[in-house]
Amino acid sequence: MLIDFLLQRTYHEITVLADLLPRKTDMERKIEIVQFASRTRQLFVRLLALVKWASNAGKVEKCAMISNFLDQQAFIFVEAADRMASLARDALVHARLPSFAIPFAIDVLTTGSYPRLPTCIRDKIIPPNPITKSEKQSTLHQLNQILRHRLVTTDLPPQLANLTVANGRVKFRVEGEFEATLTVMGDDPEIPWRLLQLEILVEDKETGDGRALVHSMQINFIHRLVQSRLFADEKPLQDMYNCLHSFCLSLQLEVLHSQAQMLIRERWGDLVQVERYQPGKCLTLVVWNQQVLGRKTGSASVHKVLIKIDESDCSKPLQISHDPPLPACDSKLIERAMKVDHLSVEKLLIDSVHARSHQKLQELKAILKSYNPNDNSFIETALPTLVIPILEPCGRSECLHIFVDLHSGMFQPMLYGIDQTTLDDIEKSINDEMKRIIPWLQQLKFWLGQQRCKQSMKHLPTVCSETLYLSNSSSHPVGNLSKHKLFIKLTRLPQYYIVVEMLDRPSSPIELQYKYHFLSVSHGLTDPDDGPPTALLLQLFKPNIEDLVLDAKTGKQAKAGDKHKLPADQGPIEPKKPKRTGEVCAFNKVLAHLVAMCDSNMPFIGLRCELSAMEIPHQGVQVEGDGCSHAIRILRIPPCASVSEETQKALDRSLLDCTFRLQGRNNRTWVAELVFANCPLNSTSAKEQGSTRHVYLTYESLLSEPVGGRKVVEAFLNDLNSVAKLYDCVLDFARSLPEIPSHLNHFSEIRVYNYRKLVICYGATKGSSITIQWNPSHQRFHISLGTVGPNSGCSNCHNIILHQLQEMFNKSPNVVQLLQVRNFTVRYMNPYKFNFSYP
Repeated sequence: MLIDFLLQRTYHEITVLADLLPRKTDMERKIEIVQFASRTRQLFVRLLALVKWASNAGKVEKCAMISNFLDQQAFIFVEAADRMASLARDALVHARLPSFAIPFAIDVLTTGSYPRLPTCIRDKIIPPNPITKSEKQSTLHQLNQILRHRLVTTDLPPQLANLTVANGRVKFRVEGEFEATLTVMGDDPEIPWRLLQLEILVEDKETGDGRALVHSMQINFIHRLVQSRLFADEKPLQDMYNCLHSFCLSLQLEVLHSQAQMLIRERWGDLVQVERYQPGKCLTLVVWNQQVLGRKTGSASVHKVLIKIDESDCSKPLQISHDPPLPACDSKLIERAMKVDHLSVEKLLIDSVHARSHQKLQELKAILKSYNPNDNSFIETALPTLVIPILEPCGRSECLHIFVDLHSGMFQPMLYGIDQTTLDDIEKSINDEMKRIIPWLQQLKFWLGQQRCKQSMKHLPTVCSETLYLSNSSSHPVGNLSKHKLFIKLTRLPQYYIVVEMLDRPSSPIELQYKYHFLSVSHGLTDPDDGPPTALLLQLFKPNIEDLVLDAKTGKQAKAGDKHKLPADQGPIEPKKPKRTGEVCAFNKVLAHLVAMCDSNMPFIGLRCELSAMEIPHQGVQVEGDGCSHAIRILRIPPCASVSEETQKALDRSLLDCTFRLQGRNNRTWVAELVFANCPLNSTSAKEQGSTRHVYLTYESLLSEPVGGRKVVEAFLNDLNSVAKLYDCVLDFARSLPEIPSHLNHFSEIRVYNYRKLVICYGATKGSSITIQWNPSHQRFHISLGTVGPNSGCSNCHNIILHQLQEMFNKSPNVVQLLQVRNFTVRYMNPYKFNFSYP
């Protein structure tokens, strides 16, 4: 029995320790465990000593048994004598012979039962019948009226105003603290209140692994304590509230302290510290300790949050105070930071640092306001952020966002597209001194201007670079430009650059003034990659450059007298809040227009200069009728040296138009269109039946050469010379056609004449062909023989004498003579004898 008692007591103490130790600190847990082990050890040591002694005391035990037996017999004799004396003095004095129970005997004999037993026996054995449901409802309704009367006549604390009377009970509920259920045992005003049920509403799911914060034994103790106050005090409900409210405040303070310890261990670390904790009195927390962060030396600001129980008025909830006091910035932020009804120390700290973050951002905004009176930065309160437009007009993604780290209180900048090293430098600068943000904004403004230009050139045939190494940069005017500039290389015209120079606008600190320069460079003659290029021409674009393009809205060409302003030359823009969505502000329309204009115009300008240098008259760069293409028209073709004057004049009279155009995706292919009228020969080709003939000459420019350079003009002149040479032969042939014999007309047929070559088919079936054209590289006519129609794929019978025919024609370029030789020799040549099939 003794061992069973010791085991039950030990098990009970272990159970209590398992419930209470998780809420205590590590040192307190160790102390409790040591004390429990010491107590338990002493109990079992005593039990061991008792067992050892009992094993050696057999004789003593026998004597004790004999002594106990004799004492028991003596007690029985004494009790029997006392009982007999009591019966003689009290009961037997009044003993009488009762009258015979005739009615009872008749009932027993006739009915077999004895219904005349005393009612006290029935009341002791048989329970009474339960009351009915209506009686129960009436009783509870009457008890509810008694409770309401007691509440009206009793001094009730205002904190217990949240009550419910139902089912003969009154339930008092104080949110976040407790809920108590009371009743009375009668309608007498002197009857005390009875506490039926008590529930503690202070809870925290993270503390104690989700279990209740108060043990059931503790609740039972508090229940008994409150009941004793209800019995003894003159103001029972007031005393009950004071007792439970004091306990709940202490419990809340303990929960907040436990949360703070968990916050330090798991998430915040050294960024929050518990400076002081007095159980049941106060809790002091330290946040934003700059010395702990290691960001500053010497005197550092310390921000404290003090949570305490108001000793002057115990009915108040937990009181929150801040050191230094919170700024009067936002009433809602201040209100949230001064309440702890949510019972979350992390939320309390976040509300506190949220208000302080708002204050820091307001100070930073004041610095920006002093720098720029038209500053339109704004603060977002959901997450403490200062959104600063860097360059107007500014989209939301182009703004500098400065956050305040709620844990450390440090500024953290964020800007899309910038490297992390620059962000780290900005963060360090503004955390050391907030006024240093001004030069950073100036630097970011030029950086954003460059990014906008790069973004605008992203889908255009250009290469952007912030630097360009030139061999003569020190002596050339390009070296005198601002340090904030961007070189845009035209990939289709590698010798040309557009230089974007960015300057401050004195009237507005958040705007830039763009200046666009045209730069031409020259590379090495042998190897373009050998050494840096040399700057040649640097010229500033005119402000009214947009007048050279068509009005996109009306589709009409702008007049010379109209004036337009570039976006960079407009007046100060009224500050606006950056848009979250909508028009993209990064696109530089003027720069894109300049690139497109140079890409399309510079080849024509180069060709125009070469034509002028060779004294070829032209109309300059003209806009075509569709309004989106350019061309250069030659007024008069230069005379060919080896062509007679009569032929040259006839060619000039027949040439109606000569126009140069660019085609192809890369704008490196020139097409010269020559329109001729009064063609001297009529061919059988379906394409040559009109009144005019169109001749297209194509020239490709190499990547290493400028588009529209001298080689294009030289190739064009060579082709003109080829046309003139062939035209001279064709004129003689056309004059001789009426005089040639009829058999030659039946023998030959003019199949093609397109001013570049003459194709004549001959023979009985017109299955053989001869092609005549001028070869400018060899400066002589070139004749090629072939077969067409059914004979296609066979060898021409005159291939044997091709060399002799070509030499004869170059000595005397007479087409009639050539046909006569063909006609004379074809009869002696068996076409089947020399019929070779191509493999």
